[in-house]
Amino acid sequence: MTEKEKNLLGKVKPIIFWHGFPACGLLLRKIADELKKNVVICGTKMGTPEEIENLLGHSIIWFDNPNDIWERRSEFSDRNLIIHSGWTFKGWRKYDRFMKKNFNAKVVVMTDNRYRGNLRQYIGAIWFRLFLKRPFDSAFVPGKEGWKLMKFLGLDASKIFTGLYGAYEGIYKEIVPIEKRKNEFLFVGQLIKRKSIDILIKAFCEYKRAGGNWNLKIIGDGPLKSICHGNGISREGFSQPRVIAAKMNEAKVLVLVSRNDNWGTVVCEAAACGMHLITSKNVGATADIVENGINGIIIKHIHENDLRNAFFAYENMSEDQFRQGSKISKIITNRYNSEAFFKTFLKIADNLI
Repeated sequence: MTEKEKNLLGKVKPIIFWHGFPACGLLLRKIADELKKNVVICGTKMGTPEEIENLLGHSIIWFDNPNDIWERRSEFSDRNLIIHSGWTFKGWRKYDRFMKKNFNAKVVVMTDNRYRGNLRQYIGAIWFRLFLKRPFDSAFVPGKEGWKLMKFLGLDASKIFTGLYGAYEGIYKEIVPIEKRKNEFLFVGQLIKRKSIDILIKAFCEYKRAGGNWNLKIIGDGPLKSICHGNGISREGFSQPRVIAAKMNEAKVLVLVSRNDNWGTVVCEAAACGMHLITSKNVGATADIVENGINGIIIKHIHENDLRNAFFAYENMSEDQFRQGSKISKIITNRYNSEAFFKTFLKIADNLI
């Protein structure tokens, strides 16, 4: 760490809030290690991994409701950098305005929404500029699609930072070389229509009927779990991050062809484990993680035939192609680990403080 960075860390007193504290919140690990008690980390629990605090190595202040921050504002009035998820929580917006007015604190909004260019977002851009934009000095987003949206909503491009989501390298990493893994496709996520699980099952059944030899493992739960069975299909319920990382090291290709996914953190986690990827263009992480034909296949139109063809393309892929794509996946995800997250945090702090 440079002297400039050390001096910057001596000046910054952040509070970081994550609604439904996710596994990728472990990207805060280096910030927690460097700042120790000088950083306040808080969040709400909503599908949060059980061992999150032990893995983070830092205590987390748990709120029952995000808006509780307003009633507890006096506890955190010494903070000069506020980083929190979402702009819909009135309590946080009140706290932002209070801290800016009274203590000249800087505010960074974390958001994973992606640009779609639809009517709702055009209306939202007007609403954001008139009523929501003022408290925010900067935005922290996952990747290219999030950056495009915040620019569209009216934030200065120099105040938008990428790298919000990623894969914590202490869990998501290659253990088994890809050529030694099972000939298996893997889906991890909610078993809902938005994730296109219905199309995935149909496409895989067609692939098997056409003579496909690989298997499909599904990890997740949801209303469509009843259709997740058949020749070559197995399912396990919701699992903790370490278990998922182990399953990723058993399979070769992750499949996520969602109809709509703001980013899709599982894509980055799988890539960090050295997996190849089949994703749709509607998955935000596709633009950041997947190089079409190299470490993955991008499905432009979510249809059984296109997905079936992707399955066969992987069945016929050589070991050299698998090794090269796996290498590219791991290289790309170095941009989305805790070290990269820390560097972006320093950029944000330097830009604002």
